[in-house]
Amino acid sequence: MIAINDLTYEIGSRALYDEANWHIKPGEKIGLIGANGTGKTTLLKLIVGDLKATSGTISKSKDLTIGYLNQDLLSYASDKSILHVAMEAFARQNQLHDEIEELLKKLETDYSEDVLHKLSDKQSEFEALDGYNIEYKAHEILAGLGFSDADTERKLSTFSGGWRMRVMLAKILLQNPDILLLDEPTNHLDLPSIQWLEDYLRGFEGAVVIVSHDRWFLDKVINKTVESRKGKLTSYSGNYSFYVEEKELRGEIQKGEFKNQQAKIKQEERLIERFRAKASKAKMAQSR
Repeated sequence: MIAINDLTYEIGSRALYDEANWHIKPGEKIGLIGANGTGKTTLLKLIVGDLKATSGTISKSKDLTIGYLNQDLLSYASDKSILHVAMEAFARQNQLHDEIEELLKKLETDYSEDVLHKLSDKQSEFEALDGYNIEYKAHEILAGLGFSDADTERKLSTFSGGWRMRVMLAKILLQNPDILLLDEPTNHLDLPSIQWLEDYLRGFEGAVVIVSHDRWFLDKVINKTVESRKGKLTSYSGNYSFYVEEKELRGEIQKGEFKNQQAKIKQEERLIERFRAKASKAKMAQSR
């Protein structure tokens, strides 16, 4: 789906990523974690092409669709209703709806076979794309994110930044992309909306990559954890709690391996010293 190979990204003289590797597979629910400043948001921007890698490659499957929620969307403004903004997710269906309306108007004065044929084709495609249910879907997702029916008719510009971010999240979910890249999706959500989003993402058929400091949210949603640390990406095959335990276990194993390595080095040093001592005694004996 997405393959990151030998990725290096430098900011000035600092390498935020240094030959990092990561493969994202279809259907995976991944938590991208790490301390502040380790490049999690930067990595999402590299994946979508907002930033360019210093070296290495990011390969994507042909025709891959990506839904990307980022904090820059807080500044998005529109005087359209939030229902209209959310339904912008259905670009083709909206286009077909307008074309069908035009053809129906044209039919009032032109009953030609050409117009009837075009209308039939447009209506068939619209139905195949579930166009008659898109408004219902938009209402359903907006409700899940905390909006009432009355709210959906209000202009986006009348809402605060946090509520506008909920609308942008709704729009991205309605696009139903192959992969969702969600940067701090719970930042502006209350508990009922977070619980709704948990359920939605667990049932989502595509892949999901989540950057979040909400470990409880991650535990409910993800089945894989990737840690960004010291320029590398390390994978753990479980949720956040699994990651914490597994990382501690790997640390203990590394400590044990280090101790064994140090003991082996000391043993080799003792052997070398013995050899030198024997060689020195032999040399002294020969000189006598």
